[in-house]
Amino acid sequence: MRISLLTLVRGAVLLWLVLGATVSLAQPGLPPPSWPPPGVSGAPPERTLADAPLSTGSWVAHGTLTLLPLGGVYAASRVGDDRLWAVGAEVAAGMVAAWLPSRLIFLRPQAAGPRWTEMEVSVFGVGLVLTPTLAGLGTWALGEAAFQGSLDRGDALLGALGGAAVGTLLGVAAYGALEQLVGPGLRLKAWRQSITLGLVGAGATVGYQWAGGGPRPL
Repeated sequence: MRISLLTLVRGAVLLWLVLGATVSLAQPGLPPPSWPPPGVSGAPPERTLADAPLSTGSWVAHGTLTLLPLGGVYAASRVGDDRLWAVGAEVAAGMVAAWLPSRLIFLRPQAAGPRWTEMEVSVFGVGLVLTPTLAGLGTWALGEAAFQGSLDRGDALLGALGGAAVGTLLGVAAYGALEQLVGPGLRLKAWRQSITLGLVGAGATVGYQWAGGGPRPL
């Protein structure tokens, strides 16, 4: 299957519209801040981190959601009947490719006024578009270049991009839910980011394996 440039442009526009529509839903509801903030000149205030210990439910929720990306690795290997270690490498490639743009999703500029709110939404939207795009390309490129490749490269690419988009939305939802349990701050933030990236990479790999029809025979 050959993919024309026009088809890719249409797919990119559709992906932008779908992911952009979720920005307002994915953003946590915060009360409107005062402007300008008291005692601050032109800079957002720092959020203080509560010293209260984390609840057992928070630990359980983090541990449970960690199983989702791991389950995605196994599911991807079953979808295309590929080797588990090769599928794991494809997931890792998607995670590495999505690491930098995903910083835009995790970035939370402090809400110090209307202009900072607009920046937060814009940065978040850009991250939602770039993260699945680069993750899908990373998974697809590694699978085609380093391993046996797929039966249909064009469908495999579209599947990887679509799966990464679904994984990104699931990852953002999981990150937001866990952040609600823990509260804004640095506590377990790296863990939550790893879960999100794992869902992105696993989604890209499942889509790649499913749409591509599995690995080409040797």
